[in-house]
Amino acid sequence: MRLEIGAGERPHPDYDLHVDVLALPGIAVRCAVDRLPFTTGSLDALRANHVLEHQSYELVTETLREWARVLRPGAPVDIGVPDARFVAGQWVRDEIDTAEANHWILGGHSDRAAHKGTDERGVPLWIWNAHHTLFDAEFLRAAVAEHFVVEELFTYDVRNLRVYARKP
Repeated sequence: MRLEIGAGERPHPDYDLHVDVLALPGIAVRCAVDRLPFTTGSLDALRANHVLEHQSYELVTETLREWARVLRPGAPVDIGVPDARFVAGQWVRDEIDTAEANHWILGGHSDRAAHKGTDERGVPLWIWNAHHTLFDAEFLRAAVAEHFVVEELFTYDVRNLRVYARKP
């Protein structure tokens, strides 16, 4: 079973099971990204594209530990995050304005249909899409390397980072 965490409105077709904190079409399991309802070592792969930045920087290690827990040894991991250092540099050099810097660094994106309205407690849905951790390549590599073997880390779509890793 191949797991995609934080699949959002567009679950990736290469993954069998899609989870998200929001109840959206195609989401099989609604759960927090750091408390997965799966047996230890039961999953064959994990993808988390633009998910980890939504966790507090204080929870990144615990979240990655939980992801490692559910994976079998040797399972591949695919993690994508925004490159906050790159975006901040664009802002400082006046290549982008403050509104665009806020959009990319802080997230939220209340313009997206999945993030309009409120949940059953009255909490605005965009809050689940706000960013709580800033990543650059060095920080991402170090965080992932605590729990996985990093195979490749690279920039994609100009302002994003991706890491491919494996569970030891």
